[in-house]
Amino acid sequence: MSKIITTRSIKWVVGAVDEAVDSEALTSVEIIDEGAGEFVQVSQSDLDGIKMNIKINPDEWPELLNAITHALRMCQEVKP
Repeated sequence: MSKIITTRSIKWVVGAVDEAVDSEALTSVEIIDEGAGEFVQVSQSDLDGIKMNIKINPDEWPELLNAITHALRMCQEVKP
């Protein structure tokens, strides 16, 4: 019996079009599985190149999305 082979997207990079692929200005979003099930990891690097991650369990996402959306709406515009 042959296995079905497929291609799966598991990582996306978000940022300005003109940024280098390894730029610390980019944000990575990827699906990770460390043995206990899949989750999403959002990563950015600081100016020293130290990578910082946020790990999001799919069960937590609806409430996390609500909180982030609310916080973004509450952000005030910077006045000149």
